[in-house]
Amino acid sequence: MKHGVLLISLLLMLVGKASAHPMAPGLWVMNEQSPGHYLVIWKTSLKPMPGISPAPILPEGCISDGQLSGRKEGTGNVVQWTTDCSSIERIGSEYRVEGLDGSPSGVLFRMKTLDGNRYHRMLSSDSPSVTIEPAPGALEVMWTYVVSGFDHLLSGLDHVFFVIMLTLLVGWGRQLFWTITLFTLGHSVTLSLTALGYVNFPVMLVESIIALSIVVAAAEVIRNDKSSLFRRHPWLMSGGFGLLHGMGFAGVLSEFGLPQNDIPLALAAFNIGIEVGQLLVIAAFMVLWKGLLMVKSDWSQWSQKLAKLLPAYTIGAVAALWFWQRTRIEPLLAG
Repeated sequence: MKHGVLLISLLLMLVGKASAHPMAPGLWVMNEQSPGHYLVIWKTSLKPMPGISPAPILPEGCISDGQLSGRKEGTGNVVQWTTDCSSIERIGSEYRVEGLDGSPSGVLFRMKTLDGNRYHRMLSSDSPSVTIEPAPGALEVMWTYVVSGFDHLLSGLDHVFFVIMLTLLVGWGRQLFWTITLFTLGHSVTLSLTALGYVNFPVMLVESIIALSIVVAAAEVIRNDKSSLFRRHPWLMSGGFGLLHGMGFAGVLSEFGLPQNDIPLALAAFNIGIEVGQLLVIAAFMVLWKGLLMVKSDWSQWSQKLAKLLPAYTIGAVAALWFWQRTRIEPLLAG
């Protein structure tokens, strides 16, 4: 029993503040409208951390018009203005964010130029500035998006929890391979379609249903009904809900942006990063799970069953809380 409690403690440590994602990063976009002239978009969270007040610092020589327009967009405040940087060379110029000390999330810097080049960099308290360099090559683009997909899978606890529930539902073996494969295919399809603009759903609606998918998966583990549809055909759950999770992945990818000249490569690399993250989650969970069950050989059958149910109840309860929070926050944001 104590080993089951240890596993739950580890899960609760992951849950932290009962949030599926860490505080969303800020966003700084520089879109070139005419040679040297940019539309600047600055997005910050509606609920900033106390003492954290980041601000963008343009290169010396850029002249802003001073006319700001602001609005609420999703879960953030957006301010935009135009600036004239035609008097400076783009390559070699430095863009910096002040006030990031102590921030756990940082700011995503994104620049799009008229010649089709795109530049991305996550700015943090340790690395608060970016110097524009020549456009990245294919290998650099691929690595950037593999790392981005990997990071998002591991930092998004809702996706991690869903993969864990699928693993508990089907166990280790061939069925797990096909179940995760269908999940990968599902989220790959909608991620690509959403990122390319062919599919569009409200962000909070998608996030709410993603939370609900974890509740459904946890309920299937708890019921342990071998005659249920999802127990007999778990690929229906993984593939169907994978379509929804793909829209969630696309939300992050849309903010990160796609390089105009390497869209297929970037999409493939982002999906590869997600897949690597999934496999790491499954491997780590199974090692931990099997290790705990093998610590004592005299565990009763009841204790082993309880050790399986405790994670399902814990994750299911947290996901239910996320579902309630997300369905509650949508009308507030709309107002």
